[in-house]
Amino acid sequence: MAKHKRQNEDILELPNYSPIEASRYFHIHPSTLTYWTSGQDPLVKLSSVSPRLLSFKNLVELYVLEGLRSIHGLHLQAIRTAVEYLLEHEYSAHPLADFELSTLNKRYIVFRREGSIVNSSLSGQYEIPEWTTPYLRRVDRDVYGNAHKIFPFLKRSQITADAEPPKAVVIDPKICFGLPVLSGSRITTGFLASRYRGGDSISAIARSYDRPVAEIEEAIEWETGKKIGQQAA
Repeated sequence: MAKHKRQNEDILELPNYSPIEASRYFHIHPSTLTYWTSGQDPLVKLSSVSPRLLSFKNLVELYVLEGLRSIHGLHLQAIRTAVEYLLEHEYSAHPLADFELSTLNKRYIVFRREGSIVNSSLSGQYEIPEWTTPYLRRVDRDVYGNAHKIFPFLKRSQITADAEPPKAVVIDPKICFGLPVLSGSRITTGFLASRYRGGDSISAIARSYDRPVAEIEEAIEWETGKKIGQQAA
């Protein structure tokens, strides 16, 4: 079992994604992503600095960081304080990825430790948290607690919508080398976009995979970063 855990960790740490891909996947402005991953003490330490590449764990860290900042409304200094506590006391190199985090009163970051809730923003004080939001629930964790799948929002507007949208696309490092795919399949969003660029209509693509038209359209727009009407023929 220990060997299996190490193998999973190795896959999660592989430098496999460019900063531009991460920015597009999670609707994070490129300059913001650069700020979080650069400098002497970055909030997210890239898996590879030269060239600048991200691992799956880095993707999870960026996804969680964006949620804590823009959805939960935490200031970066509060997030940094919590990260520093976790680095020092929980011996994790990727605390934003390795712990199932939530927030308290939109001011503090809390996590679970042996069934208890610990406030990492207040040096380990025990707390009762808010329920985790739909945003953070879109990170799936395995039996070891490792984040092993991300179901990204395909549109920025979905992030703050009242109803949680379907988990149409998944990023899983064990499927198609970590490329985004339609959930429950090995069909990459990149391949869908290439079919559309090649002249296939959205409805024809949807029929060939028995998937909703809206899902295929959103997946292609998310992959390319453009509205369907703006795509090259």
